[in-house]
Amino acid sequence: MTTVRKGWWHSSGLSISGGWHPLAARIRAGRAFVDEEDLYDIEHSEERLMSLKEKGINLIVDQFDRGFSDHDQERELVHCRKTSQLCKKLGLKHGCYMSNTIYFESMLKDHPECEEWAVVTHDGRHVHYGEEQSWRWVACFNSPGWRERMRRQVRIAIEDVGTDFLHFDNLAVWPEPDSCHCVHCQARFKDFLSAKYPDSESQRKRFGFDGFDTFRAPNFYLRFMEPWDLDRIYNPLMQEWILFRCWTVTDYIRELAEYARGLNPQIAIESNGQSVWGLNQALVHGIDSTAQAEHIDIMCEENPDGREDHDIDAAPLSVKRLRGFNLLRRLEKTIWSGYKDAESLTFNLTFSGSPGINSGWGYAEPRAAHRNPAQPGVMSLLEHWARWKNLYVGAVPAARTAVWRNQRSLAWVSAATHLSVCVMEQVLFNRRIPFSIVQDQWIEPERLQSFDLLVVPNMEFVSDREGEVLRQFVQNGGALLVTEQSGAFDDWGRKRHVPLFVEWCKAESLSAAGSQTETAVFDPHRQRNDITVANRSNMIKLGKGRIAYLPEIEYRYAPHAFASHYNVHYDGIDSRYWKDPWNVKTVIDMLEWLSPCLWPLKFYGAPELKMDWLRLSDGRYAAACMRTGEIEGNTNIHFAVRADVEPSEAQLFIPEEKSALDLQWCKTSRGFETELKGIYRHGVVCWR
Repeated sequence: MTTVRKGWWHSSGLSISGGWHPLAARIRAGRAFVDEEDLYDIEHSEERLMSLKEKGINLIVDQFDRGFSDHDQERELVHCRKTSQLCKKLGLKHGCYMSNTIYFESMLKDHPECEEWAVVTHDGRHVHYGEEQSWRWVACFNSPGWRERMRRQVRIAIEDVGTDFLHFDNLAVWPEPDSCHCVHCQARFKDFLSAKYPDSESQRKRFGFDGFDTFRAPNFYLRFMEPWDLDRIYNPLMQEWILFRCWTVTDYIRELAEYARGLNPQIAIESNGQSVWGLNQALVHGIDSTAQAEHIDIMCEENPDGREDHDIDAAPLSVKRLRGFNLLRRLEKTIWSGYKDAESLTFNLTFSGSPGINSGWGYAEPRAAHRNPAQPGVMSLLEHWARWKNLYVGAVPAARTAVWRNQRSLAWVSAATHLSVCVMEQVLFNRRIPFSIVQDQWIEPERLQSFDLLVVPNMEFVSDREGEVLRQFVQNGGALLVTEQSGAFDDWGRKRHVPLFVEWCKAESLSAAGSQTETAVFDPHRQRNDITVANRSNMIKLGKGRIAYLPEIEYRYAPHAFASHYNVHYDGIDSRYWKDPWNVKTVIDMLEWLSPCLWPLKFYGAPELKMDWLRLSDGRYAAACMRTGEIEGNTNIHFAVRADVEPSEAQLFIPEEKSALDLQWCKTSRGFETELKGIYRHGVVCWR
């Protein structure tokens, strides 16, 4: 169970302004203005902070640690202390930026040992941050010296600066083939393997022979094949290396978070790097989002999945960061992201409950951006959020449908599994079916009780234990939609003769009451197509519940139809792939058969409208909604709730009205319906 700490960030929400590139970094990068020193002083002035507070900002994320030497960073520390003191004076929260990189030209002056802190590749190179930043090394999270240095920085931020918030940037390892193969990583990898496979029997079962003394971290600089061309990883040591890198990042933030809370239990721990993209984040960056979330309070979302897309049914640009918001909100973690206009701000309010950071008022290098006027519509939305904050902060998802993102499947298969899960999530989202994204930690009997329906989209590597938990979930009344090759392999990477869930469906359909016939048609996995009396070959009842198996999703675009170029080379399932499959009607029919209450609430018409279903901190239900794209004027929308008893205390909250609008219900065959009048960009309807 993920730990949830409800500190000041839970009650106040996050409306942020930033400024985390120190002066020396701007000059070294060659990006300084002629008056950069004067602009930098303005950033740390009371005038700027007062202006931002008047705009509704409540957190200032300040420069603190970019990876310079102690001597060179002292000048920046003076500014950071000053800003922290001004924030306290003005009633604002202060945050410190932690870069996790090394400006070695500076650092070597005070710490000649810093070469041992940096990533060292298989061929002995230090890894530069990227682009032309040749002066900036990437830190190794397994280096004891680097960890000690970062503990020291955490202590200074908390005890000297007096900060309220630690922003750990770049919380990820570097993409292959530039992963760290230093002596520390090699040693910890062997420890990782020994802990996971402690005896000769398990070692032989996994690798064919026993003993790890002669093992080395695998080299992804492959002859005839680049790592970004690996659609599927079969090599068991490479599979374990990917999981080890995920463990490394998680263990790093665990140690620093525990140390920080030991100094100040009220410190907020925030990370940038654990979001959910259409990319194999485990392979590329060592990300296990839910595992990391155990140790942080807040996540920064900088998902680059938005690509230019001229399809008529392209996903709206403003909602392309949905997945990270969805996962972390289910874990009751606070999420923030950038916004640049009223539509992107509305997305943040609807799906995270906080405004986030206005890029027009200052991001990494704000200078005098606080003097910019608000974008059209932004101030009314911020005032609305401040007026009705109880509708937003502390709200948790009420969805009874979940999509399972299995970590092994998404780490060891880089294309097909990501395509399936992204498309299935988009099918639900486009139809305004409330759902939550969950990872392996939720495949437990107690946690699955939160859901009526679980979607398993092409999750290939399912353990026997996970299979048994899911079988009990169905037998106890739950519903399961399984697609494609889900369960084809166990968690050791060994292929089953018959995929786990197909075996269930086959056995149950053959033993079902009534007559069955066997066809001579075999799918690519050579599974019999059993037709029951109801002519539903892949839809069966199991105990008190139901399971449906969909052997094929007819995707609009196959993997590699587009060049995504994440981190220069890696392709992923970006937003251009997120289209309804050709057999979407079959998918919806199966979902409705599995879960008759698939739509607990409905907005009728207004296809541009997107929504989230929530439970507020005071026990009320709420539906937060937004209209995407270009809109002309407000509109009235019919809204229905499935219920046996008429909802009470029903109200509509919109930015255009300072008071709540009372709603009246009309009884229908399935529940109660009302009309939401005057919806322009955003609204929240709530009821008991």
